[in-house]
Amino acid sequence: MKKIILILAILILLFIVVIPIVLICVYSIYNNGSFNFTSFVNTISTNEVCSTFINTLKLGFLVIILSSFIAVPMAFIVVKTDLHFKRAIDIILLIPFMTPPYIEAMGWTIFMQKNGYLQQLLPKLSFLTPRFFTLTGLVIIMSLHIFPFMYLSLKNCLIKINENLEQASFAHGASFLYTLRKVIFPLIFSSYVVGALLIFLRTASEFGAPATFGRKIGYYVLTTEIYKYVSNWPIDFGKASSLSLLLVTTCLILWGFQNLVSSRYSYSLVGGKGAKFHLYKLSRLSKFIAWIYIFIVFIFSTGIPFFAVIATSLLKVKGLGISAHNFTLSCYSDLFSPGSDAFNALINTFGISILASCLTMLMGTILGIIIGKGQKGLPYKLINIFSILPNTIPGIVVVIGLILFFDTKYMPIPIYNTYGMVILTYVVLFLPYTVQYVANSYEQMNHVLEEAGTVFGGNHLYILRKIIIPINSKAMLSGFIMTLIVSIRELVAALMILPPGMENSASFIYSQFEQGNESSGMAMAVISIFITIILIILSKQLSITKKEIL
Repeated sequence: MKKIILILAILILLFIVVIPIVLICVYSIYNNGSFNFTSFVNTISTNEVCSTFINTLKLGFLVIILSSFIAVPMAFIVVKTDLHFKRAIDIILLIPFMTPPYIEAMGWTIFMQKNGYLQQLLPKLSFLTPRFFTLTGLVIIMSLHIFPFMYLSLKNCLIKINENLEQASFAHGASFLYTLRKVIFPLIFSSYVVGALLIFLRTASEFGAPATFGRKIGYYVLTTEIYKYVSNWPIDFGKASSLSLLLVTTCLILWGFQNLVSSRYSYSLVGGKGAKFHLYKLSRLSKFIAWIYIFIVFIFSTGIPFFAVIATSLLKVKGLGISAHNFTLSCYSDLFSPGSDAFNALINTFGISILASCLTMLMGTILGIIIGKGQKGLPYKLINIFSILPNTIPGIVVVIGLILFFDTKYMPIPIYNTYGMVILTYVVLFLPYTVQYVANSYEQMNHVLEEAGTVFGGNHLYILRKIIIPINSKAMLSGFIMTLIVSIRELVAALMILPPGMENSASFIYSQFEQGNESSGMAMAVISIFITIILIILSKQLSITKKEIL
């Protein structure tokens, strides 16, 4: 029975994860009925592709730089100073995570565009509009969304630094700046590199912000070009596959570099004794400056895009601008009017997301338990690698692979351009979340309970139903909710996989924004953000805080 489950798990993962990704490599070198590696080289060496690749690298590095200016001081202020209300600051800084990047990009676009809210509220700052609609604006938008990755990485490292290391530096006459440069910075260097590479990978993989804002300024990156080749006529899967392979190769090289840096520049910061923690006392002036800095980050990362999205969703006539008589709730009433396009999109969103989350929870639980057993052997290693593979590859690349695999006349199950294809795509994309939750939970479980169940005559299904599932239920629910959150806000899969004539909330927001009907799109965006916040709060409540069962 155990061998049959292992074989089925490997076959399913090969069928829905590995083979579609391998097909990307095949289509990259397949040209005119034969395999020719030269075709791949010729494709990626064209001026257009080289320019797009350079744009992607440039955007990634610039986002790292700006994110560093935001995240490094913020992490130090929150962890190493005596500033109050740190828990509230953490919540504020994580709000950008609740908002999909394409919605933030839309909010900034509406706020900064000609005759936008900036010019209406602060006409003297209208000179900023043409300067914002450049690469600078795209870097600002993406940095304000992604910087929490680096902030969290640095924060977790700073918390572990023992006070004795800093006190030893001060005892030998070192100044604060010298201690910062010679003690603290070397200790957090590895975490900084990890955070920086995560930011670069997220930036290189991001589709929503470059598709909404980058296209307006004529700045194209690999993800938007991949989408162009599979969505605009003539469709060219060969070029899309070549660009996908180029993007995947770049990401894998960076992952390898990250692991190298982590292993070479990691330090043991936690010892056997209780570690003391040093807080730097701030003067009143320093506290005032720190709060001003936090307030500015909050306004730019959350305040401005949220204001633009909410205000736009309430406008009756776009040209009349912000005024009391120009506010209406008609867009929201349309969302909940049965039969309307917005209502149908909302229903499709919940239907697809809930079904995908249920299937992901079921499949992820089985794989997580297999991985959590920690047994050695090739089958277990393959299941571990295959199940987390979609989390290490850009989402648009995974979607391309699924299209190549299922959009063929030889496919025995014709699910392409159907409701089932959308659900399968979401399952593949978000499977790693549930797998990791359940695997971590199962590893912490005391397996004496399973042995006791076996001793008293329980079969595998009984032990699974009465012991394993109840103990790991919170992990399963957390995986379900996380899948629900990301599937509601997923854009690239919705645009590429949804059957003709069918929309969900993400594709509805995107299409309404592109067509100039911004109020309807932003009303849907507000509802999506509201649902996401509720689900995140619920996920926090279900966080696994159990101690190991003895």
